[in-house]
Amino acid sequence: MYVVVLIVIALIIAWVLQMVFKDLEIKGGYWNRVVGAAIGALLGDLILGNWGWMLWGFNVIAGIIGSFLIGWLYIYLFKKLIEEKSTK
Repeated sequence: MYVVVLIVIALIIAWVLQMVFKDLEIKGGYWNRVVGAAIGALLGDLILGNWGWMLWGFNVIAGIIGSFLIGWLYIYLFKKLIEEKSTK
């Protein structure tokens, strides 16, 4: 069930990232954002530990925080990488 909660949070945060950062469009679109958000949710849960709202062993609040931060960073770095390749 841990993985189910992680995936649901990643899907929701990826949608939020797509709505908030419309100007940072990247190749792969929504699904690329899901990958970044899933990595962030996992890291957020592992780094921030067991506090707050726990659902089936997953720290939901830490997952949301990590998912948004790492998801945004993932989008930003991915876009920078593509821009550098296109200018060369």
